[in-house]
Amino acid sequence: MRRNSSKLITTIRRKITLTMVSFALALFLGNLLCCYAFAPLLWNEGTIKPTLLRVATEGTIDVQKGTDTEKKELSYASILKAIDESHHNDATQACTYLPDEKQIEATDAVDAVDAKAAELYQSHPTLLKEETVHAIRSAARNYFEQRGDNWGLQDVALDELLSEGSEWKKELDDALTKVVYPLSRSGFIKDHPNSSLTVTSATVFVGGGYPGAAVTTTALERDSGMITAHIDLGTDEIYDEANQQNKAMGGLFMESLVNDALVDTASAVVGPLTPGQLVVHRSMERTAAMILPSNLHEIEAESKEHSKQSGLDNPTRTQILKTAETARHYCLRLTLTVKNNENQEEIAEAPAEERSYMLRSFARFRGDDRVRYLTLAGIINVDDYENHLWLGFDYSARANTEDEVDISQRMSDINKAIFHLQKAAELCPTDARVPFQLGNAFVARNSMMDQAGEGTEQYADLSEVADALQRSSQLETVAVKLGIHDINDLAICLNGLAINFCKMGEFDSAVDVISRWGECGSIRSSLEPEGLASHEPKSIPKFEWIKAGERDVAITTYGDTAVFDEDDIALIRAAADKSFAQANGAQTSRYTMQYEGNREVHLDDLCKNDPALKERMDNILQEKIYPLVREAFKDQGDNGGHPPPLGALSVYDSIFVRYNGDVARIAGRIGASQPLHQDGGMYSVNIALNAHKDDDPVNGFTGGGTFLEALSVGDDETVRRPASTGHALLHRTTQRHAGAPTTSGIRDILVIFLTARRPETPINNEYTYGIETAMRLQTMAKELPREQCLRGLELARSYDPLN
Repeated sequence: MRRNSSKLITTIRRKITLTMVSFALALFLGNLLCCYAFAPLLWNEGTIKPTLLRVATEGTIDVQKGTDTEKKELSYASILKAIDESHHNDATQACTYLPDEKQIEATDAVDAVDAKAAELYQSHPTLLKEETVHAIRSAARNYFEQRGDNWGLQDVALDELLSEGSEWKKELDDALTKVVYPLSRSGFIKDHPNSSLTVTSATVFVGGGYPGAAVTTTALERDSGMITAHIDLGTDEIYDEANQQNKAMGGLFMESLVNDALVDTASAVVGPLTPGQLVVHRSMERTAAMILPSNLHEIEAESKEHSKQSGLDNPTRTQILKTAETARHYCLRLTLTVKNNENQEEIAEAPAEERSYMLRSFARFRGDDRVRYLTLAGIINVDDYENHLWLGFDYSARANTEDEVDISQRMSDINKAIFHLQKAAELCPTDARVPFQLGNAFVARNSMMDQAGEGTEQYADLSEVADALQRSSQLETVAVKLGIHDINDLAICLNGLAINFCKMGEFDSAVDVISRWGECGSIRSSLEPEGLASHEPKSIPKFEWIKAGERDVAITTYGDTAVFDEDDIALIRAAADKSFAQANGAQTSRYTMQYEGNREVHLDDLCKNDPALKERMDNILQEKIYPLVREAFKDQGDNGGHPPPLGALSVYDSIFVRYNGDVARIAGRIGASQPLHQDGGMYSVNIALNAHKDDDPVNGFTGGGTFLEALSVGDDETVRRPASTGHALLHRTTQRHAGAPTTSGIRDILVIFLTARRPETPINNEYTYGIETAMRLQTMAKELPREQCLRGLELARSYDPLN
């Protein structure tokens, strides 16, 4: 959808390089426009906006004596001229194989939508016949199969699918002129009478149909152009779960509908859509094409009736994720704009929304003068909240710079950031990014007031931060529940909200938020949670406790039955080798403790590219690891700790770690290792993937193992390794440990961190995330004043007495 953006950016850069504005003009316009352009009293477009626009584009005000007025005009005018030229070229040349708008009345066959929805989108139930839909889908499938790449998320330009005698082309042309253009014109194009609609981009997107498949076939973002036409193309069934009610269908997540979805999650979705159905909306709407079960609304209604819809791991999300694995879904997305009818050769001014969009895109590549271009974008299109969002983000970045900048300047920048972010929230109350950035801006302002010695209580109530982050978490929760987003952004937001509640002294509220944060970890991984597949547990490995006196420290497995067999180990090591080779030395881990000689890759990342590996890992979890953990830790409640949770165990995260002792020693280290730390989640499972030199004198490594701090008391050996290749060392994540130096050779391990889903039915006195709550409270309390710190630590101890 953005194929032409990079070409335009290159053109603009070239022109700006030739005619850059002077520093004096940059300073003048930056201050003038940022201080006044978006002030509340200056929103009268009929007076203020044209004046400021003329200053920005024509350079009619001299900043200092001797300023080259023509040069000032060229710097801004050249940007807009490049945008106008690009728009003209796209409108007249990009998709010439598709017809332009004709003067034909819109068809009456439009889906009934409520008044609010009608402002956001229009729908036509049968734009394309079944035969046409099937033909386009088949052409796309053949295109990818010929390239040996019919897997994962794919897209292809529509003209690549055209061949001589494509019968579906005529029906698509008729649909454009008779339905798509008239529907777009009547619903959303009001201000361009002497123009005709035309297509600037036509792309087929496809996704789903494999284990762990993403729900979305396009990312949640806005499109270029003025109008987006989304046409559902149906699915290729991959396998059937024997429940025909859950047949895979397409849908469209629309962020502007999220307010209603705070109560009814599925109300943020337009769909399920039937093959051939059309949805038309403004391009500035943030949407994502997605795969849905055909009975989505029935699932949600039944879940609400049985009070199963409140958590993140709810039946709606579960069924959406399952459905995405069962079919390859296709959709066609068209980007529409207008072109000048009066003179096809004349380069007319691009529509305001497109000028603003491209200015904003260009501004992201700029340095210190980014604010000027964002401001100009905001002047051109005062209704586009993203201009305020990016201005707020940029001013926040300026205010938080580590350079030595006067505190008064930083305070001025953060106040501007807050102003723009509040305006963005007013224009668009459903984008989770806006209140999140606003909350962070409030936090930054409070910190600056502390630095200035004025104190946050005298300046800003911490409740402002809480309100903003709470709002962001509510909006982001909807996207997570529908499978649109993973949990990373939500978890970051909830962490900040919990910290803020601790600062306010509202620890009960902090615990509630940390519980939601803990639940995020339980659905982080695409690996299958306990009990959701029809696996019969096989014989689990034998195990014994490693103790420090009477204290249980860790578990080691032994015997003929290992966690991994030789084929399992070969499969995962081959996947890791391939990942490291493709990374070509780049970082493949999201963790920060990275040292010379250490390489890491997340198991989820390996499984995304290897369905066979994911299927095998799911089986091992069900048959060995989950049952082993339940059996091994079942008596922990008798010792004052937490027994295994009642909810289904699940993977919090899992990483393949390669310690290369030889590389570490060349870098001057004792060996490849990890420092003393605690893990995330509830339980850590450390599985050996190759042999020590004691067991394999030729290929084995030396050193290595896990240092367990609790064994430091007494005469026991403090460094322990699994009994042999394929066996495991298990412990609670709160057990402080370190990776002992691997002094030569390569040591490969897979570490799996386990947590749990909430119980389907709440149980009194069962707190699923007690271990994680204690860890988070402990970390947060240490940053508080002494009295609040003690309260936080006491509360943490009550949730996990053994930590």
